[in-house]
Amino acid sequence: MIPKIGSINFLNADPLCKELGAVENRWEIIESLPSELASSLRKGDLDIALVPQVEACLKPSYRIIPGYCISCDGAVGSILLFGDQPWEKVRRVAVDRASNSSLALLSVLRHLDGLPPLEIEEGPSDLSKLKGPKPADAVLLIGDAALMYAKNDIQQYDLGSMWKSRTGLPFVFAVWLANSDLPEWVISSIKNSALRGLSRRREWAEHFCRQHSGVLDVEQALHYLEYNIRYELGDAQLEALVYFHKLRCQLDSSLNTSWVPKFFELKGQSS
Repeated sequence: MIPKIGSINFLNADPLCKELGAVENRWEIIESLPSELASSLRKGDLDIALVPQVEACLKPSYRIIPGYCISCDGAVGSILLFGDQPWEKVRRVAVDRASNSSLALLSVLRHLDGLPPLEIEEGPSDLSKLKGPKPADAVLLIGDAALMYAKNDIQQYDLGSMWKSRTGLPFVFAVWLANSDLPEWVISSIKNSALRGLSRRREWAEHFCRQHSGVLDVEQALHYLEYNIRYELGDAQLEALVYFHKLRCQLDSSLNTSWVPKFFELKGQSS
């Protein structure tokens, strides 16, 4: 059977995803939004996918591919809350349907600040929900949509900066996730794809700027990929995963409080 792998078409995911087809022809690549990939993985329509990290605790069979993730250690630049209301006065937020981790982070930040839960409504990947007869107080955008509106004059809150200032930790947005019966060659190929992709970040920056003229110049896009976005899944990121899950458990009694990240290990090592 040909494994199906879920890939994201955001600039921040390009170093992990753009080389998937070049390093391996034994899998089928399915491209979609992070939240939709997560749903497909849950339903068994995908074998492995780059998904919001909040998915990892949902099934006992899930394992994280070690080594790489999409994270930040401070300002991320592409997980932005737009709106002119002060943070403490925000009540109604429109979110696009792209990522579950960013929405969970928004809720946890409110919790850390002792603020009431938000009223969430789904909206398009733009700022239109800030206008109209029943405008939202703020709009949460992620990924390329956030980059495209970042030059707007509307006040912005960077969720990566907010998390860092409150916890001192990095924040992990997405991980490679799969069920525990994944063939070892898939894990090796995922890592090879990341190694190749990370070495070509300038190329991905140039490609983004050609496709999205006027959003960022090449040096800004490269800075985003080299400094705003972090790709190593190390000890600090693992600590952040565990702490974030602990905070989420305080908000959601259905979550497993004893969950800890589980990983694939090559050559018969335990996970």
